Amino acid sequence: VLWLLSLSCSKDPPLFKLDNLNNNEIGCFGHAGMGSRSLYPVNTFESLESCLNRGADGTEMDVQVTKDSVLVIYHNENLSAATSCSGRIKEMNWSEIQDCKMNSLLFKNLDVMSFDEFIQKIPNPKDYIFTWDCKLWIDDFNADNNEYFRFFARTLIRTMDAYDLGQNIFIENPVIGFLLIAKEMRPSLKLFYLAETYEGGLEQAVQWKFYGISMHHTKLTAEQIKTAHENNLHVTLFGVLSEKENYSAVEKSPDFMQTDNINYLLKIFGKYNKGKGYLFSMSH
Repeated sequence: VLWLLSLSCSKDPPLFKLDNLNNNEIGCFGHAGMGSRSLYPVNTFESLESCLNRGADGTEMDVQVTKDSVLVIYHNENLSAATSCSGRIKEMNWSEIQDCKMNSLLFKNLDVMSFDEFIQKIPNPKDYIFTWDCKLWIDDFNADNNEYFRFFARTLIRTMDAYDLGQNIFIENPVIGFLLIAKEMRPSLKLFYLAETYEGGLEQAVQWKFYGISMHHTKLTAEQIKTAHENNLHVTLFGVLSEKENYSAVEKSPDFMQTDNINYLLKIFGKYNKGKGYLFSMSH
C-alpha cells in the first residue's frame, strides 16, 4: 500500500524478517492514545497527541455519534463511567456533552472531545492514520438496526470528508451488518472486522471483501496471519501491553499494531521521539 510507505515503522533487518501487506513494515499505533497504562485517561487529547508526538504512525480511538450527528471520542456506554456527566451519547446532542470533563485523579479539566475538536488541533493530520473503533451500543441485536447503522456511517463519512482523511481512516467494528452498510455507502472505506475467532473472522472478511481483520494478539499465530495475507486481508493486533508482548506480536508480521506501550514499540524500530510527548506516562 504505497500511501502507507511514509507512515510505517522502519524494518530492522537484523532483528525481524517481516512479511506482510504493509510493505513489509508494521504500522505502530497507540491504543486510545498512550494506552491504559498512561496517567492520562485514554481517548483524551493529551493522551492522543502525546502518542503522535512520540513518533507513532497513528492511533486508535473509540468513537460514538450524538443525536445531532457529532462524532465524539469516548469508549463507555454511559458518560457516568468516566466523566463528570451522565447519559448515553447516542441519546444526547453535542451541546449537552461539550462541557463534560474526563475523570482523573491527577489532572483537571480534561475535556470529552469531538473528533472535529481533536483533528483541528493536530498539525498535518494527513501524516497519520486514525483507527475509529465504532461503539454502537446496540440495545437489541435482533432488532432492525439498519437505520441507526446508516446514521452512524453517514456521520463517519461526512467527518472524514470534511478533513479529506479518506485514506487515513481505518474503521473497526464487530457487527457485520454495520460494516456492510458502511461499505455500501462508501465502497472505498478501509473496514476491519473486529473478530472474536480467527476462523470466523477470516471467513467473514474474505466473503465481504473487507480491508482487514482486527484481533487480540493472543488469538492469532504467525501462520494464521500469513493465511490472512494470502487472502489479501490486512491484520491489526491489539491488546499488546508488555515489552515481551510487543516483541512477540511483531514477530508474527501483522500489518498494524495497537499497543498500550507505544514507547517500547517505537524503540524497537528506532522511531521513538524522546521528549516530544507528554511526560506523564507509566509506559517506557
